[in-house]
Amino acid sequence: MSKKFKRLSAVILAVVMMLGSTVMASAATMHIYIREWEQGTSSNTYLGTPKPISGITNPVVTVTGVDSNGTYKDALELAKSKKQLNVLWNKEAAEYLTTLSVPGYSNTNDGKNINPIYDEKGNMIHATWQGSSWMWYPGNDVTLEDTSSYPQTTLGGTKVPSANEFSIVLSYDTTHFDW
Repeated sequence: MSKKFKRLSAVILAVVMMLGSTVMASAATMHIYIREWEQGTSSNTYLGTPKPISGITNPVVTVTGVDSNGTYKDALELAKSKKQLNVLWNKEAAEYLTTLSVPGYSNTNDGKNINPIYDEKGNMIHATWQGSSWMWYPGNDVTLEDTSSYPQTTLGGTKVPSANEFSIVLSYDTTHFDW
């Protein structure tokens, strides 16, 4: 009985060690960079350079223990649970980020018509739409000027990369257009 117990114990120990290393390998570290970007004119001329919130080389938040089978939204929720940041999601489409806050910085999606022109009946016939919203892209390049290269998926609909470390840029974008 003692030999069987020793063999069984060795097998159980090997399985536990294997499962433990699998769990460790599936946890990653995500670095979060934050920037602001503003469209300069209604003709899509981009003025100035993006303003990184915490410098180009330093992430604003580094969250450990990210599930490599999860989504970017899951990773942000993990950072929220660790009280590293606060996020709110769109009530109708929960994959879209509407508010992000870190100590000393906070922004929420918004939009409105500015400089309206009305006809004699009081109907708005012209204005400039100005709106701001949270966008995102993988990596750590906070100087990205080509806003057409954003992923065509949501934070809640995109799996994190299968890597031990990865980065994301959350970009608070303001756009304007005349109508």
